[in-house]
Amino acid sequence: MIDVLMSLLIIFMVASEPPPLHTQPINVPKDPVTQVADDPNATLLIKIDAAGLVQIGKTPVANDRATLIEALKNNEKAQSESRIAIKADDKVPYGKVIDVFAAAREAGIGQINIASERL
Repeated sequence: MIDVLMSLLIIFMVASEPPPLHTQPINVPKDPVTQVADDPNATLLIKIDAAGLVQIGKTPVANDRATLIEALKNNEKAQSESRIAIKADDKVPYGKVIDVFAAAREAGIGQINIASERL
């Protein structure tokens, strides 16, 4: 009995059409979003340059973790929005970026994003 059922199953699998390929439609924006440098609604950007120097917005911060935490705690925009974006140079070691992530968490920032170049 099992042999007959297995044979029928194989016959139906071979004889039937393959399932259609399902694709998910994507809405790609037509116009790029432009952001001016002094946009009050922009996310606070923390930059890490190739030498490992950190900038919060346009303000350079010492290369000390405690100083970075204090600067983020004292930054009004970071504390009110609880959101930042980190942009690091390609040559920055991964550990340095993680240190900035950890400092932001210790400063009470709830949402930490990674800023990227437009592809």
